[in-house]
Amino acid sequence: MKKFFIIYANIFAIIWIGTGLHALISGQPKAFNTLLFGLAFSIVIFLASWFSYWMINRIKQIDAMAREITTKK
Repeated sequence: MKKFFIIYANIFAIIWIGTGLHALISGQPKAFNTLLFGLAFSIVIFLASWFSYWMINRIKQIDAMAREITTKK
């Protein structure tokens, strides 16, 4: 599952940063804003992917602890 999150985040980061770089190179208006948006979006998508991966693992740990507690009684 972590591999999927990393690939997903990388694809979107490449798309947005590439769009910003293309706009900057071609001299389009607001190109720097597009590049900054792409960088910010990339950071957010990486953090969201990491957080969701962490959350899934934490839920699995809590489920295992709950299963252990309920089977002891």
